[in-house]
Amino acid sequence: MHKDKLTLPKQRQQVPLDGAGIDTLSQLLAGALEQAAVNRKDIIRLRLVVEEILGLWQSAGQGQTVCTFRCGTRLGRMYIEITAPGKRMDPEEAVTDMAGQLLYSNLLAQAGLAPVYFYQDGVNRLALYPSKPQRISPVLQLLLAIVGALTTGLALRALHVDTAGAAAAVLDPLFNALMGVLQTLAGPMIFLSVCWGIVNIGDIHVLGRIGKLVLLRFLRGIFLVTAATAACLVWVFHPENGAAQMGENAAAQIYGMVLGIIPGNIITPFLEGNSLQIIFLAICVGLVLLALEGKSSALREVLDQANTAVQFMMGIVSRYIPCFVFVSLLSLLLSDTLGNLGGVVKGMLLGIAACVVWPVLYALYAAVRLQAPLPTVLRKQLPVYLIALSTASSSAALSANLETCERRLGISGRIAQFAVPLGQVIFKTGGATGFLVMALGLAEFYGVAMPLSWVVTCVLTAGLLAVAAPPVPGGSLTCYTVLLTQLGIPAAAIGLAVAGNTILDFFMTSCGIACLQSELMLSAGKLGMLDREVLRKE
Repeated sequence: MHKDKLTLPKQRQQVPLDGAGIDTLSQLLAGALEQAAVNRKDIIRLRLVVEEILGLWQSAGQGQTVCTFRCGTRLGRMYIEITAPGKRMDPEEAVTDMAGQLLYSNLLAQAGLAPVYFYQDGVNRLALYPSKPQRISPVLQLLLAIVGALTTGLALRALHVDTAGAAAAVLDPLFNALMGVLQTLAGPMIFLSVCWGIVNIGDIHVLGRIGKLVLLRFLRGIFLVTAATAACLVWVFHPENGAAQMGENAAAQIYGMVLGIIPGNIITPFLEGNSLQIIFLAICVGLVLLALEGKSSALREVLDQANTAVQFMMGIVSRYIPCFVFVSLLSLLLSDTLGNLGGVVKGMLLGIAACVVWPVLYALYAAVRLQAPLPTVLRKQLPVYLIALSTASSSAALSANLETCERRLGISGRIAQFAVPLGQVIFKTGGATGFLVMALGLAEFYGVAMPLSWVVTCVLTAGLLAVAAPPVPGGSLTCYTVLLTQLGIPAAAIGLAVAGNTILDFFMTSCGIACLQSELMLSAGKLGMLDREVLRKE
């Protein structure tokens, strides 16, 4: 296969499910993953996971079972699939420890870092969807789109006014159409991502004391960081009409806003794009399906398939994000609204500063509570922080983060193997901070009022979107679409939001990773599962 084609050639082979057959399937899997340009360390890990699952299938099977190995590319998406006919042999049901439950889940499946199991038409199916390598970095694509929009906009404005007007007449309808696509996908995507994330826990008792403590601390930490950031930075932003609404009715507005999270019906939140109500519905539905366990298997399967379909559509849309940014920024340049970008630049710079300060403060708090030297803790966290900062990818930092938490920070493997992947998906303190400050900067730019009730809504929305952000390309763009709608910021601001996020994303990712390490040290210490000698040792 030519690597520049970025496709996986079709292959199909039948192999008996025995000792020799498992070795053959493992080799076929490794060969396909190599062709898909998957990292060598991830190939080894995935081979071990799949071999263990095939061993479970072999022990649970009756008689001679023949597996079918398939791989190829469908609609530009690479896939690897191993199937075995017979009774249902779900690996999650055979694994009792939390690390195994997470290992066989779909939390990392969208990045091709975990297998997906499903049972259909009497056949057990195990699938992997490797992420397609990109010849041009997504960040570089966005930067080229931004530079192209600025260059084209300045060139058109230098021409006759009718030329700029004609270009705006073409761009405005195109921008509205692209926004319509994003808004159509945004509500269902956020709902399914949150709902399926809850259902994917397994059952209501599987996490036990450790899981409940970690999840509650994750949620508490995100909202405390977001609220503290808002309290420190909101005074820096001064929209023209913001003070007019800071009246005595602030408490009543907040009370009404909190009660307004509960929707009047199921349809209205999606029609109005009310993200808080959508997330509330997703949490309720997810908890109900989790509590019903086996009684809701059909609904779970529908939810899984719907989640896969919507995220697949978002993956297609994400390929054209640079085009969307180009159209959005060019439309802004031709609309004479870019008079003063001070609020946007201020928001981006303050967001970077907050994302640098929070990891240090979190590490300081952890060091004081655990009686560990702060310089030692920071030195141990620095390598993983730099990986996340240089790549803006939590997936790229996953292996190093696991190793650091267990071997250098003294966190028990029982917690690290479960909470590190989970935390990288939902404990996004940097994401919440970035969403918040960008919203503040855009609100000042567009003169949107920021009374106390608006700030509280901003904190809640930014925190919830950081938790709910789908781990797929374009997920942050979807979140900004929802965030702007919820806060009453014009849709035209999406181009500025994504342009600012291009730079902010590096700091948001590294902030989340570093804060996660400190939070896991505190959780492990509370549970008596932290080796303090390892933590304090250089």
